Amino acid sequence: MKDNQQCKDTNFLELPYSERQLIVITSDELATATNEEKLSALKREKSGVNWGRIAEAAVGAVVPFGNLAAEVVREGLRAWARAKEVGLRVYLVSQSNAEKITFPPGHPRDGVLYVGHPTQAGVYYTMSEFHRVTFQHKFAEAVDMLMSLGAVELQVEHLAGWSKEFSASMEVGLPSADVSTKAHAGSKKAAADSLLFKAQLSGSDAPKLPKNLVWYPHEPTWQSIAKGRLKYGLQDFSLQVNYQDDFGINVGLKVQANKVGLDLGGKFEDHQSTVWRIQGKFKA
Repeated sequence: MKDNQQCKDTNFLELPYSERQLIVITSDELATATNEEKLSALKREKSGVNWGRIAEAAVGAVVPFGNLAAEVVREGLRAWARAKEVGLRVYLVSQSNAEKITFPPGHPRDGVLYVGHPTQAGVYYTMSEFHRVTFQHKFAEAVDMLMSLGAVELQVEHLAGWSKEFSASMEVGLPSADVSTKAHAGSKKAAADSLLFKAQLSGSDAPKLPKNLVWYPHEPTWQSIAKGRLKYGLQDFSLQVNYQDDFGINVGLKVQANKVGLDLGGKFEDHQSTVWRIQGKFKA
């Protein structure tokens, strides 16, 4: 079984997403020793690579026996090796190369499983929070786009998936909708219950698209709204933010990661197929 990781992984962010989606971090010394042991094993073992043996050899070559302070580092590498043994495509990244990555505050830490952002190379989240922050990032980009295009009114409704409890924990710069539902009945109450955010804005006099949009190129309906606004003076809009792909980050992966001893970085929040609708008006 051949492995694509080279002795020097300085350009690992240029790899296809499937090869660098899952990563763990280790020290430079252990990363170098592991790669050297791996290349040696590939030369002598024709039937495959024993990842556990490689990890133990690397640990033995670098970490002094009985050094309790390095126990977390050793266990992180061993967990990575066990993940490789069961077929998980987890990429080993040295501390030096991790400097190219944007992590959550307080990270990276040894033995934690990180997941790459699907549209932003170089941004990684802990597996536990991957779905929450990825959806939040997509939703925030949609809101930023609409505000830059001159929105004066925004109303966000929940259609499916994560709803009010989830939206309350988001940081998107919009006030949560404060709607009393006691006086409503039937469809009116349902509509009030689905309302998540709403905002009134002054609107931009020079509508434009923000720079560095990463979800926009994959969303034809977003593009149609932008074109309608910039070229044809569109006044009203209705845009959906869909989050339906779990990117392989699911309960099955959680079970495998737990079995091999990888840390998820907190309580795992599973994927929910979610659709939120943003409606409103642009400045005349």
